Formats: sequence, structure tokens, C-alpha cells
Amino acid sequence: MSDKSRILIVDDNPLNVNLLEAKLPSKDYEILHAYNGKEALEKADRELPDLILLDVMLPELDGYEVTKRLRNNPRTNDIPIILITALQDTEEKITGLESGADEFLNRPVDTAELQARVKSLIALKQYGEQLRLRIQSEQMFPTVTAPLQYQKEKTLLLVEDDEVAARLILSYLKDQPYHVEFLTDGVNAVRRIEQGQIDLILLDILLSGMDGFEICQHLKEMAHVQSIPIVMITCLKDTESKIRGIELGVDDFLVKPVHKEILIARINALLKKKEAIDRLAFDYERALRSAITDKLTGLYNYGYFKQFLQLEIERSIRQRHPLTLIMLDIDNFKQFNDTHGHLAGDEILRALAQLINRIIRKIDLAARYGGEEFAVILPYTTTKGALIVAERLRQAVESYPFMYKTSLLSATLTISIGIASFDSKIKTVEDLIERSDTALYMAKREGKNRVCVFDKL
Repeated sequence: MSDKSRILIVDDNPLNVNLLEAKLPSKDYEILHAYNGKEALEKADRELPDLILLDVMLPELDGYEVTKRLRNNPRTNDIPIILITALQDTEEKITGLESGADEFLNRPVDTAELQARVKSLIALKQYGEQLRLRIQSEQMFPTVTAPLQYQKEKTLLLVEDDEVAARLILSYLKDQPYHVEFLTDGVNAVRRIEQGQIDLILLDILLSGMDGFEICQHLKEMAHVQSIPIVMITCLKDTESKIRGIELGVDDFLVKPVHKEILIARINALLKKKEAIDRLAFDYERALRSAITDKLTGLYNYGYFKQFLQLEIERSIRQRHPLTLIMLDIDNFKQFNDTHGHLAGDEILRALAQLINRIIRKIDLAARYGGEEFAVILPYTTTKGALIVAERLRQAVESYPFMYKTSLLSATLTISIGIASFDSKIKTVEDLIERSDTALYMAKREGKNRVCVFDKL
């Protein structure tokens, strides 16, 4: 298995296929090819790529029809699709977006823009997959209460200092099913965004005080607002401005005068993506039900961990993406409990759980395996990547100022970590856990406060 994301490029002109492939770094992506619509549908269903770059002008089945069929197939309906065409017609873009495409790029395709779009859509796909796996895992615990529903009115923020342009955009959105707030300057816009409850930002570049690029840079540094989609609406048509915006996390770039149908189509598509990310975070943070969580640490418990790991193994086999398991154990924890008492020990376990959650990604899953032993499931991660995460965890624990009540504990706490990656020799969940445990015990035997990998044993 490879940690490279797989991209299917579909074009009836082999030269175009080669040009697109050359724009995508080979170290990050494995490229698949298809040269007509029928072949694209068959290969997408068989290979389940992470993203599809799809030419619109294909013989027999054009890109729009291929997109519709991919969306109607349960196996492929969640694969991100970027339509690519030489046509500049607005109606073509509307047709593409309505058929189910996620993005629309015009030829000649700019390399920086292509790479930014691909990276963003693949990351979103991974969030969506983890959301579905977690919901599926929870449904297998009959004692779990019905999941909380994530529903709220969508709020858009329009930041525009041109009164005429603002009035036009507001008129486009007045009959849409969301609430729109309007501000004219960047400073107040940042303050409003920091307050929360904004689902999408329509942002002009040329603003007084703080321009659109500065706003994006500021938001990029604020973790709790990084998932908010940003649509830049501007009179600037130069490619450099567009690329700079994308590099700062802008999701779309519309040039004035904005076409109403294009604006609404992009807003609806981006709100759908935002909701997927929000639901994942919401589900992750609210999972406090006793059937699936450990009461002491708030992490997932052993039963949920095993069920989720089983589903991850099945997904890894199906999609051929890497999967790695980390097991970690607090060194000399019994001695610590004997010295400081079990209440201090419980406080350490809670603090360690919070530390783990701060370091791992949202698509990772941390669980209390039992006692002072924890497990972390790392989807889309090779052994090499897991080593980086494990070492980061080890160093963080070693340097963390653990406290009990108001006193700093005198003893330095450390952890030992074992790593095992899923491969074809593993037949069951227990096999993967046993490998990771074996590596963990090796770390203990070699002196503790270290990381060992099963592959190296």
C-alpha cells in the first residue's frame, strides 16, 4: 500500500493526459488514465480513485454525463470531480456544477491552482470518509442513544466596500435559504468571524484598512475558523492574485460582474463541504455517551476502538490506502500511583488523553485501550508517517508539565510506543493489535521512553 493519493485523469487526447500528469508531483500522487467516458466509469468503479480530473469534451459520453453517472453510483458518488474544459461559457460552468462536479478549471490549467484544488478536495474526501465510518461504528452499539442532529441555519458573511456591488450580490441571495450579514471593512469582518457561527465568507480583495489577502492570512492562523469556505469576489483578473488567494486557503475566486447562477451554485457546493467537516468535528467532540467512551479520559473506549479499527481495515483493503496503529503506555505508572496515589494517577491519564488529542489529526482516532495503555488509529498513514507522529507524542509527554491539583509533579513522565502498519499478512483486527503490542513491549525492554516499529523487529 502507498500513502500516495490516486488520481484518475480522463481525456481522449493522450497529450492532455500527459500534460496534466506532469503538473502533479509524482511523490504525492499515483496517476491512473482513461481515454473515454465508458473507460472512466469502469476504472472509477474498479479502482476507486481519490479524485477525478475529467475532460468535458469526450466522445460518446461527455464529461457532464460521466459526472452524473458517477454520482448515481454508490461506490463512486463521493469521489471529488474536477471538470476541465477550454470553453469559457458561463452556462457550461453551471451545467458542470449542476451535474455534480466539485470544481471547474479552464485550459490552459495553471499548475499552482490545479495542485491547490486537488489537495483541498482530497483532504475533504478523507474527512467525509471518517465521518461515515464513525457513524457506522456507533450504529453497531445498540445502547447508544440516537446521535445528536447537526442542523442550524447557514450564515454567510459578505465583506464588500463597493455599495453597488454589495447591493447586487445581496439581491441575488435574498431568496436563498440562508442568513446573510454584510460588512464593509476588513477589521470588523475579522472581529465578526472570530465570534463564530459563520458558514461561508464572500470576500472582496480591495478593502480599506485590511484587504482580502490580509484577512485570509489572519484566518489561516486561527484554528477554529480554518474550515470556513472563502469565496473571493473581485474585479482583479490576474492569475497571480488568484493563485495567491488559493495559497491562503481561498476556495473559489469569482470575477465581477458575478453571474447569479454561478454564485449560488458555488455557495451551495461549498456549504455542503463545510457541513461535512463540521459534522465530523461535531461528532468527534460530542461523543461522550457511556457506551462508546471511556468515562475517565473522554476518549473512545476499547469496544468502540476495535469496531472502528475493523471498519478501517476493510476500507484500507477496499481503497488500498495505508493504515497504521500506534499503541502507547505510560512508563512506570504503577510506581507513580504508589508514590502519588490513584487520584493523581487519574489526573495524569486525563491530561495525557487531552495531550494526545491536541497532537493527532481530526481524522485520527484515539482510544483508551485499558489501564495506562492508549491506542491511536492513523488512516492514510504509512509507517514513516506514524513514526513522525509517535516521536512527536513521545517528546510532548516527556516535556509536558503534568500537575496534580495546583502542584507540579516532580517526576518526569515518559511513554513507550509501538507501531504496526496494516499489510496483506494481517487477517484480523487482533493481528494488527498484537503486532503493535509486540513493538510496544520491545520499546519497554529496550529501556522505555522510545518508539519501536514492528517491521524492524
